[in-house]
Amino acid sequence: MRIDVHTHVIPPELVARTETTGGLFGVRRDGDTLVHPEGFSAPLTADFYDVDALLARMDGNGIDRSVVSLAPPLLFYDLDAVAAVAFAREVNDALVAHVARDPRLAAVAHLPMQDPEAAAEELERAVVLGLRGAQIGTNVGDLPLDDARFTPVLATAERLGVPLILHPYFVGPKPRLEPFFLTNSIGNPLDTAIAAARLIHTGALDRHPGLEVVLVHGAGYLPYQLGRLDHAFRVRPEARAAIERPPSSYLRRFRIDTLTHSVDALRFLAEQAGPDRLLLGTDLPYDMADVRPLDAIAAAGVDADQLGANAAQMLGLGA
Repeated sequence: MRIDVHTHVIPPELVARTETTGGLFGVRRDGDTLVHPEGFSAPLTADFYDVDALLARMDGNGIDRSVVSLAPPLLFYDLDAVAAVAFAREVNDALVAHVARDPRLAAVAHLPMQDPEAAAEELERAVVLGLRGAQIGTNVGDLPLDDARFTPVLATAERLGVPLILHPYFVGPKPRLEPFFLTNSIGNPLDTAIAAARLIHTGALDRHPGLEVVLVHGAGYLPYQLGRLDHAFRVRPEARAAIERPPSSYLRRFRIDTLTHSVDALRFLAEQAGPDRLLLGTDLPYDMADVRPLDAIAAAGVDADQLGANAAQMLGLGA
């Protein structure tokens, strides 16, 4: 079973809102492109919103099942709490309807993280509706996920036994990264590494020992700088203020997708984290995706069937 846990959709109800005069909170459709009010644009191919197109793409890529999540630029953590909560309910109802079209599809929820108590309540509701966890940003504005305000979300996911998939959301100022698409090519893996390192160093993972956290984009820079983090742990008191063991010992607390864009990096990742902690992820339909994920997995010597079993176990997906 080949299960893609990192693929994005925009349900047709939301696409329709981008076609109105004001757009979807300022996000507007311009032909086959979505334009964000901050100025960047992204493709809007049919497989974002049309289930038949998504299934055809899966067939072409050798994917048996897809676990979809909302396109990250639509997380809208800058909305006021009332609007954010209403939008999250709208999104999750639309996701439920979207994946109900075909048994090969499942989804994870969107949460209004600017209101953590409401986000925890929405996660409860989403799981009852059949969603398999949630996708959340690697940060919420200036706040890191380890901030005490987000404890209700982490604790609820832990109690329900569902994963939180951390995804950078590509909005807000990115000093020195604006040109050359570095906001994505460097900024996204950097945001993931920062979020994961903070969850380790603040003791958040120790406080929530049953929490499943998924890192996309091959865990960003984290696996490739664990030696430096461990060295800091040995020589700097700041690095061990809240933890008693080296940061590298926490790597297997994460589930990590295979999207590295490098066979050598994927092989190293499998050696460091263990293949039982890896999940197949494509990031489709975005242009930064891997359109031939099975080729990369095979070339790295990773067993695609084990990846599917890992995902099925984590998400409670039957055969």
